[in-house]
Amino acid sequence: MLRKLFWKQEEDAASEKEDEQNDKEDDKDKPQYPEMWFFYDQPGTCLGNIALDATGSYSVQISKDDNNPYFDELFTIARPLGSKGIEWENSVLITDVDKDEIIEAFNNAGFVAIKAGDDDHDELIRELDKLQTVKGGESKTYK
Repeated sequence: MLRKLFWKQEEDAASEKEDEQNDKEDDKDKPQYPEMWFFYDQPGTCLGNIALDATGSYSVQISKDDNNPYFDELFTIARPLGSKGIEWENSVLITDVDKDEIIEAFNNAGFVAIKAGDDDHDELIRELDKLQTVKGGESKTYK
């Protein structure tokens, strides 16, 4: 009886090692996305994002379109926490912010910051791919 238990334990250990190896191989195939956070108002409207940029520091991008009535408040919170502000037609980018500090500041002001998952990144890629089509219709690569 003990011999059977010993062999069963050995089989289970070998099976666990094989599962771990398969998980590692699956992780190699998955794309590695940069860290990104989206922030929202209480009704759930996305107001911008906080992302790790190519320089290795975080930047916050605040939307300044009609969907964001909180632009002035968000800009007032974020501007002192960064080093440089870049203004575009539909948004403002503030570079070199401390991610934890900006998330805490937005949360304390009543906004919600949520870390983006792989599904969020995949959706962004699909939407950007749609923009590359001639008429902005269906994606050539994604359905």
